Amino acid sequence: MIQNILVFEFITGGGLSRQELPDSLVKEGLLMLKALVNELVFFTDIQLTITLDWRICGIELPKNIKVIKVSKEQCIYDLLPDLIEDSDSIWPIAPEIDGVLYKITQLIEQKNKQLLNSSSQAIAICGDKLATIKCLSSKGIATVASQQLNEFSQDFDSPWVVKSKDGVGCLDSYFVSDNDELVRVNKQIKCHVDYLIQPYVNGQSLSLSCLFKEGKAWLISCNIQVVSINNGAFVLERCIVNIDTENFDVYQKLIDQIADIIPGLSAYVGIDIIQPEDAQPLVLEINPRLTTSYVGINQAIGCNVAKTIIKMTEFEPVIKKTCNKQITVLTN
Repeated sequence: MIQNILVFEFITGGGLSRQELPDSLVKEGLLMLKALVNELVFFTDIQLTITLDWRICGIELPKNIKVIKVSKEQCIYDLLPDLIEDSDSIWPIAPEIDGVLYKITQLIEQKNKQLLNSSSQAIAICGDKLATIKCLSSKGIATVASQQLNEFSQDFDSPWVVKSKDGVGCLDSYFVSDNDELVRVNKQIKCHVDYLIQPYVNGQSLSLSCLFKEGKAWLISCNIQVVSINNGAFVLERCIVNIDTENFDVYQKLIDQIADIIPGLSAYVGIDIIQPEDAQPLVLEINPRLTTSYVGINQAIGCNVAKTIIKMTEFEPVIKKTCNKQITVLTN
């Protein structure tokens, strides 16, 4: 029996058909879309459908997938209900910005379709970085101290990090060195309740690529995020996927705790942490969706993550690592 799967990557799939396309998000979106399609296309019992923004041209895609172009005049939210209805399973890849991932996930749930992602309940928590930190820290998970920007009382010393509570990647993230710089950043931010502030913590910037299901978690790989600062703004330059780490068991225990706290996490989840030297890891945020690191996993460990997630709808995942390499994914 043929299973119809809709893969909807918001940025490249027409979610911004009437708005400007941010170059950095388009690049990351295409990386994830191509990686996912290339893993799914080998299934003989799957009919794959994707949507593409009218400005996305010249990309190579397998011939046996259905491509729906979204024109400048069309709104993706008018198209999605019918596309979801015509599908058996839906794999959304969308940013948390403005509740986009939450809205799309709710729509899928309302139509009782197979969701190849986390639940809207989990996304409601993880889509807000400050809510995530409050949720985890209340259960004893070590996190980076955080306050809403408009409530900041300088409880922690500079330098600071100011970022959007629902931002994706390094978008709307600023390095703030002192009070004068904080005043400048405050002036350029329109809505301070949408931002949080944290102390800048020295340590390795890492991400954990994981699978979650029904309150259980499996660590696939640990990855380095190479981040630079350009004119006060953070820029993600590349991800180094599947690094060697002595803390694998520590990170597995951490995600076990997170799975217990947020049982709605499901399928692929990326968790950003700071690893200080000789100290416990500090959680920064949880991304309840595919992340850029996913792009390098198949080549790094030889595991088809998409295939594993499809099988997870019936069974617990089995992560078979047929190789062990470090793969660099360029994002900038």
